[in-house]
Amino acid sequence: MRKTAVVTTLFVIALFALPLGAAATGIGVDNTSVTCPLPETAGAVVIDISDELMLAWDADRSTAGPVSVSVPAGSWDVFVVSYDDHSNKTHQSQLEEQWILRGLAGGVEVLATAATPDLSETTDVQTFAMGTFTTTEALDEVMAVHAAYPSDEPHSVAPLCAGFYPTGTGPNTDPACPFPAGPGVVTISTELMLAWDADSSMAGPVAFDLAAGTWEVFLVSWDNHSAKPHQTQAEEQWYLEGWAGDTLVFTTPATGDLPEDTDFAVFGVGSITVNAAIDQVKAVHAAYPSDDPNSVAPLCATFTPTGSTSTVVSPTTAAPPTTTAA
Repeated sequence: MRKTAVVTTLFVIALFALPLGAAATGIGVDNTSVTCPLPETAGAVVIDISDELMLAWDADRSTAGPVSVSVPAGSWDVFVVSYDDHSNKTHQSQLEEQWILRGLAGGVEVLATAATPDLSETTDVQTFAMGTFTTTEALDEVMAVHAAYPSDEPHSVAPLCAGFYPTGTGPNTDPACPFPAGPGVVTISTELMLAWDADSSMAGPVAFDLAAGTWEVFLVSWDNHSAKPHQTQAEEQWYLEGWAGDTLVFTTPATGDLPEDTDFAVFGVGSITVNAAIDQVKAVHAAYPSDDPNSVAPLCATFTPTGSTSTVVSPTTAAPPTTTAA
């Protein structure tokens, strides 16, 4: 189930996003706390496949299933979800964490997707849109097949789940900044920063022009807590640096911790004075160095001129906040 929240004194927004993030340890170790993030909407068929890692170098672990399903004949948008505990496997490099979904009717294959993209080493759980398929027979089983088998590398990946959605009704798989694009808004990263790894404790630099002045700053944090309900990480916090070339111009206060029952939140971190124009920003994990990952993605930031007014958005509305200069 998706979860969203806003932590700011100026406005409240409600948003939809499909997540990232999870937790386990080591190649081949299974994690029963990870849950499928795909929404169960009207007419959809969502199937849990396996949270056990498939391995491309092991014939016995290169497939998962078959799993019983009931997918009527018809036209379907197919979505699949890959999982691996990259947050706890720093410096791992496996570039073929990919798998194929096969649909069966009476033991005969009637549907096969292309291979998923590789699950990024900075992402634990990711949803992939696999395209639209038309079946003339009802599916009664699905199975997952590792796309890289046989290989000399494990390329560990779990085929967490799959979803069949009537054509045109599939979910949005991409996290998006809640603020409308424009001056003062910068998209940073959907990749998880990790507080226990120097190489993953920052994101950027990202090109961004901001004039000198006084600005109210809002930072948006994101992690896939919906898919890892038993995680406890109390310092999923970050701050933003503004740079002019190689010169550090400002550092914002840090966000609050992203609550474990929330997938993403907007944090008002206060007002800053920018003494010189900047041309780039960097996100920095506030808890680095730490013995825990405290995984968090610095999704985006917005700078509002001090003295402007913000429109309060109803929690039942998916529209992002708007600002009007005073």
